Amino acid sequence: MGSLISYVHMLAVAVLVGKVVLLSFVVAPILAKTLERESFSTVVRQLFPAYYALGMGAAIVGVVSVTGLGMMPDANPARHLIAAMWLIILAAETYCRAPLTPQSNAMRDRLKEQESRGTVDPILQHTWNRLHQRSIYLNSMVLLVGLCLLWLAQQL
Repeated sequence: MGSLISYVHMLAVAVLVGKVVLLSFVVAPILAKTLERESFSTVVRQLFPAYYALGMGAAIVGVVSVTGLGMMPDANPARHLIAAMWLIILAAETYCRAPLTPQSNAMRDRLKEQESRGTVDPILQHTWNRLHQRSIYLNSMVLLVGLCLLWLAQQL
């Protein structure tokens, strides 16, 4: 039973790391080069809720599987660290899905409206830039923690 749970845990890690790498280093750059700005925005707005939901699902599977492994007779203290890392990922993915993405989208819509009128509020632009930067930082953190989980999985 323990090997099945370990397999499910590794699958969750693979899905998590794979989704970040695929979107960040393959899909988004190709879409940015291929699509016009408005089309890119439309596609990305459709992708991100599912992207973050996939990360949340992987994190839930990760927490459940490492908890299941913790109930095995050969419990390992590293499993507490791994569970905490999964909870951090779950929190980051949940925050990015809601409220960060909806706030960013609403702010971007306001900026587009202002751009169409020829004036952009620099404070609004700065605030949107900060939200966008925050999503990049959190996405990078999820990737880094996911890679650490991959390394720590041998401790299970």
